[in-house]
Amino acid sequence: MIVLCGPTASGKTSYAIKLAKELNGEIVGADAVQIYRDLVIGSAAPTPEEQGDIPHHLIGILDLSEDINAGKYLRLVHPVVSDIIARGKMPILVGGTNFYVDAFLNGLSPVPELDEAEKEAFAGRCAERPTADLFAELQTVDPRWAAAISSPNDRQRILRGLEVFHLTGTPLSVWNEQPREQGWSGRYKKIALAVEREILNERIVARTKKMLDGGLLDEVSAIRAKGFTPATCRVLGSIGYQETFDHLDGRIASKEELEELIVIHTRQLAKRQMTWLKNDPSIEWEHPPSLCATSLRQGG
Repeated sequence: MIVLCGPTASGKTSYAIKLAKELNGEIVGADAVQIYRDLVIGSAAPTPEEQGDIPHHLIGILDLSEDINAGKYLRLVHPVVSDIIARGKMPILVGGTNFYVDAFLNGLSPVPELDEAEKEAFAGRCAERPTADLFAELQTVDPRWAAAISSPNDRQRILRGLEVFHLTGTPLSVWNEQPREQGWSGRYKKIALAVEREILNERIVARTKKMLDGGLLDEVSAIRAKGFTPATCRVLGSIGYQETFDHLDGRIASKEELEELIVIHTRQLAKRQMTWLKNDPSIEWEHPPSLCATSLRQGG
């Protein structure tokens, strides 16, 4: 199988479709946001026009009332990939969430399945707490997991560390020392798209503008009308959605400021993703001409 990675806005969607056409392939999503059917514009999910006649899997399949984590993702993705291979096609796993890709290839530490009611109660207790306070607590109860988080503002990973500690009594960093389970046993080639920083920044700006012009505010308004908010639905804390909720609730005054903040936070995410990918020796880096400044200057 092919595993395709790259920072956000690097062009993975179009490149994956190109590979699928060349290799008789089908695309399998590995993105914790695109997996939700209501999160289309802000997640930059491939449109029906972009998908064309290439089958896409694990994109737009969950309701916002359903939670997703790496363990649940593995239970969804393994049978999908096995079926594609059994039909003589090439699975192309497209990773928007690097942790999901790593979990699929290498497995997960054996953290016990947590009780959903206890998880909801814990999330409720944390909902109004500032991220800085949560991070400070994590540094006390699990300093090694806190040190592994690339940003003290990564609320999702901070909450995961606290959740595991409080509900199992064992720090997540200790669970992560155990042998991994459920990893992929087949052969694969792992590719990442190399994008010059100048070009990636331009693509992030252009994609953010496209999202806002394409109806991101309407998409989030519709989600809010259904009763979902970042406080009640973890995935809505993702970049693009959190800022748009803040704008609709008056915490971000103007559309111009909203656009600027989404761009800044997306660039920060892309930087963290590149750091992750550069530390992976198994990756083969591809340099598509369309992602190089030289080709752009030459009209390519």
